[in-house]
Order: sequence, then structure tokens, then C-alpha cells
Amino acid sequence: MSLTTIQQLQVEAYRDKHIRIDHKKIEQFMERLVYPLAYFDFETFMDAIPRFDSQRPYQQMPFQYSLHIDHGVRLEHREFLADEHYDPRRTLAEKMLEDIPKAGSIIAFNQSFEITRIKELAEMFSDLREPLLALIPRFIDLIDPFRSLAYYHPDFNGSFSIKSVLPAMFPNDCELSYKSLGIQNGGMAMETYAALLYMAPELRVQKRQELLEYCHLDTLAMVQIVGKLRAIIEK
Repeated sequence: MSLTTIQQLQVEAYRDKHIRIDHKKIEQFMERLVYPLAYFDFETFMDAIPRFDSQRPYQQMPFQYSLHIDHGVRLEHREFLADEHYDPRRTLAEKMLEDIPKAGSIIAFNQSFEITRIKELAEMFSDLREPLLALIPRFIDLIDPFRSLAYYHPDFNGSFSIKSVLPAMFPNDCELSYKSLGIQNGGMAMETYAALLYMAPELRVQKRQELLEYCHLDTLAMVQIVGKLRAIIEK
């Protein structure tokens, strides 16, 4: 049975324990980045029974984002976490447009998720449609250098998700480990936010902080991954 390129690479990486690096492809990716770099990530929840007007059953509802902005000389962080009692979409869209720089690249990991949510917000709020849609051409997908095999680590185990890429590239960095967090993945974040309405006040405060910490790591991880790719080509 013949193997795909990815499968063959997996076999070779497992056998040789060798990190594959294609400097030219990494250089081409880095040349696409325009400062300031805005590293962006949404979190969403879904309800079987809609709780807000104009919400469909099981619709992906953005309620939170994290944004790290690399100005070249300094790193800035901004974030938003909605009040679970109210429809988050309008407030989130307005704050996002306020926080994201007016120029430069917007970096996401598997960008189709973020772009789809932005298109949905633009469709819902006609007065915000133009500035929201203007964000989309600026997106650059951080999964590209991994999916194109510009960088492949045997510990990816064939997966290019950020949850596979990050620990493989930074195996001994506790600050970049999801395992140390109270919320460790998007599914947990979704369930936690949906349950906030029913929590006691002290637990609600704790869980909201855990949501902020989780989403913060998603964008900080991207900052560090791009930094490592840059260091590879600058050697």
C-alpha cells in the first residue's frame, strides 16, 4: 500500500526522530507578515435551545477573544469576555474593531474559523459590515508552515493543531502548557461559558478567570511559534 506524503513523513520522523525544516518555505511564510502583527483567537459556545434573539440552534456564538499585538519593539495584550447574561455579539464586534490595529497582518491558527465568525457578524450588523469584512484580507494562517511541511516535528504525530504543535516545539516550557490550566481546550471553554449562568458567584469569578487564561495562551502560543520560526531562519 502506497503512503501519502504526510504518512511517509510520519514514518520517517518516527523512525529517525528527526525534525524536518524547510528554510525556504519558512522564509516565504515570514515574508508575508506585515507589522504590527495581531495574533487573534475566538472562543464560541453553542445552545441547542437559543437563548437570544436571532440565534439559531447550535449556532457558533463568539463570546470571547484574545489579541496579542506585536509592534516589533513591544508586545501588547487585549482581551474580551462577554457577560453571559446578554447576547455577546454586538459588544464583541465593536470591541474587536476597536482593539485590532488598523493595519498589519492578523494571524490566526486555522483561520477559517475566525473568518467565518467575522462574516457572520458582518451579516448580522449592517453598520459594521464594511470594517468587519475589511479585516478578512489581512488574515494569515499560522497553520500554513506546518501543513506545507515547512516544519515537521515527530511529536506532531501527524496532527497540525496548535495543541500538537505547541508542546512539540516547546516541550519544557510550563508557561506554554495547556495542562497547567483549569480550562485546557475549546470544548471545555464552550461548556464552561454556557454553564456560567448557573454558577455560584465565587465559582463564576474563578471560571471567568480560567477562560481568560485559556484564551490568552492560545494567542501567546502563536506569538512564540512565530518567534521560533523566525529564529530558525535567522541562524
